Amino acid sequence: MAKLTRRSVIGVIPAALAVKATSGLAQTHTWPRGRVIRWIVGVPPAGSADPLTRAIAEQLSARLNQSIVVENKTGASQAIAARETASAEPDGYTLYTIAGPVLYARPTPIIGKGLDPVIQIASQPMIIAGTTKRPTKTLGEVIEAAKASPNDWSFASAGVASSHHITGEWLNSLAGTKIQHVPYRGGGAAMTDAISGQVPLIIIGAGPVIPQLEAGTLRAYALTTKSRLPTLPDVPTLAELGFPQFDLSQWFGVAVRSGTPKAIAERLNAEINSILKTAPLQDMVTKFGAEVAGGSADQWGRVFSADLDKWTDLVQKLNIPLQ
Repeated sequence: MAKLTRRSVIGVIPAALAVKATSGLAQTHTWPRGRVIRWIVGVPPAGSADPLTRAIAEQLSARLNQSIVVENKTGASQAIAARETASAEPDGYTLYTIAGPVLYARPTPIIGKGLDPVIQIASQPMIIAGTTKRPTKTLGEVIEAAKASPNDWSFASAGVASSHHITGEWLNSLAGTKIQHVPYRGGGAAMTDAISGQVPLIIIGAGPVIPQLEAGTLRAYALTTKSRLPTLPDVPTLAELGFPQFDLSQWFGVAVRSGTPKAIAERLNAEINSILKTAPLQDMVTKFGAEVAGGSADQWGRVFSADLDKWTDLVQKLNIPLQ
């Protein structure tokens, strides 16, 4: 499947390009200087990961006095973006936003294997929503209808083995339903078909759904985390609806190629931590129904590792094929 690419330049490209440093120590002392920083996003320009990355990149560009190019490299459930990051020079001039969790069957760079953590940006619950063109007003009614007419029900996700896909299959397992999974190449396309009613349900991060709930084009059925969202106080959690096992969220974080000098990763971590505390970023994250994460690179690495174990167990339990 061909990859989709979108690029934008944030900041002013310096006129002179510095000679690339030849050692990690030299890179640390000269970074960033006279070279464009490339920031890869593995998902299309929709949802939450892309706008969050661009908002952070804009502030980071000003802080570093450095141009940053944000580029969407989509395909293969973000594997293309991950491999491109891991094949770049470990010099701090290539960053990568991971939207996850996402699992792979084939060897693919992940944090701890080809990639080093920089910082976790945010986390947010997923939401189960559906077209308002159908009469079902609660999740219980959806489950009842799906059992009565299984061929009439399907759910859209952002891709095979995405957190959305795994969530849907786990709900199928617990509810005794067989709602068919329909994978899309990113959340934007999935949202389009959910809004039009071509697919009756969607499981996706809460952020992109909130405007559609306000517009009345989608109906919210449940959140996947233990707690309700302040921005959606009337939407129950799956735990409240009889599925106490559910406490799943998705996250967004930044990584670099393994071997990038620690001082560079620490500088990026410090700058992004500071950016995440600014009012524009706080407001954006809240608008998306998310929570700011921040913290150290090591904290982000531990979150990634723990979540990988949790979701791997689910995939194995549910026999979900990986790409």
